[in-house]
Amino acid sequence: MTQYFLSFIIVNLDIRRYRMDHNKYMTTGEFARRMGVTKNTLFHYDNIGLFLPEIVDTNDYRYYSIYQMEVFDTIIILKEMGMPLNEIKEFMDHRSPESLMELFEKEDKKITEQIKRLKYQQQFIRGRKEKMKGIWSIDFEHVFRKQFPNRYYIYEEIRDETDAGILKKTNEFITEFERRNYQMDYEIGYIQNENDILSGVYDNYTNAVILPFKKPKGMDYQILKAGEYLTGYHKGHWNTIGAAYERLLEYARCRQIKIDHIFLETYAVNNLMAESIEDYVTEIGVRIIS
Repeated sequence: MTQYFLSFIIVNLDIRRYRMDHNKYMTTGEFARRMGVTKNTLFHYDNIGLFLPEIVDTNDYRYYSIYQMEVFDTIIILKEMGMPLNEIKEFMDHRSPESLMELFEKEDKKITEQIKRLKYQQQFIRGRKEKMKGIWSIDFEHVFRKQFPNRYYIYEEIRDETDAGILKKTNEFITEFERRNYQMDYEIGYIQNENDILSGVYDNYTNAVILPFKKPKGMDYQILKAGEYLTGYHKGHWNTIGAAYERLLEYARCRQIKIDHIFLETYAVNNLMAESIEDYVTEIGVRIIS
C-alpha cells in the first residue's frame, strides 16, 4: 500500500512538473514535430543511447527539454554530413570544445571537396548542354564559320592499326590527364595532318588530344589560336568521314579561303548520348587564315 502510494505521488509530481513547465518541456510527439523528425526516430536514438529524453516518468512517458533542441540540431547536421550514428554517439559521449573544433575542421575539408565535385559536375553538365544545343537540327551537308577562343590542348602520339588499340591508348592518355588534373572538364579530339587530308587520307589517326577548359597542370600543352574556323559535321563511323572533309575543302576552294594546316576532330555526339557509333557526330574544324 505504501509503495503504491509513493508511486502515485511520483507520477503526479512528474505530471505536475510537465504541466507547470509546459513551455520548457515537450512530449515525444511535440519534440518530433518541432525538430522535423518522426517519433520512431526519437525512440531509435533513445534505444541506442544517442539522444535521451530529459524526463522519463514511471509510466514511461518521455519529455524533452527545449534546451535539448540545439544538441539534436547538432546530431541532425552530423547525420546530414554522412557521419554514421555510432560515430555521432562516440563524439556526443566525449564531446569537448577541442573535439568539436577537430570535427569541424575535418568536416569543413569534406564539404570543400564536395563543393568542388558539385562545381565540376555542374561545369560538365553545362558544357555538354552547350555542345548539344542545336546539334540534332544541323544540316550535315552544310559548312559553317564559327568563332573560337584560344584553346589549350595536350598532344599525345597514338599509333595503332586497330580501333580497339586507338581507344585503349586514348583511354590511358585520359587516365593520366585526370590523375594530374583532378575534376577538370575537357574534350577529346584528334588532329589530322594537312598532307594526309589533301591527299585524300582521312583516317590516319596517329594522335589524340585533350582540350581542357582551363590551363592544365603537370603536362606540356600547346594552344590552338583563337579565330574563325571552317566547321563541318559528320555522322557515323570515322572511317566514312572523308565526305565531310571534301565538303569543307570544296567550300574553302570555291571561296578562295586560305586555311591552317591543323584539322581538329572532336565529338559533338559520343557514347554518352548515342548507343551506336553510327549515331556519333564528329565536328571538324580548321582555322581560317585569310
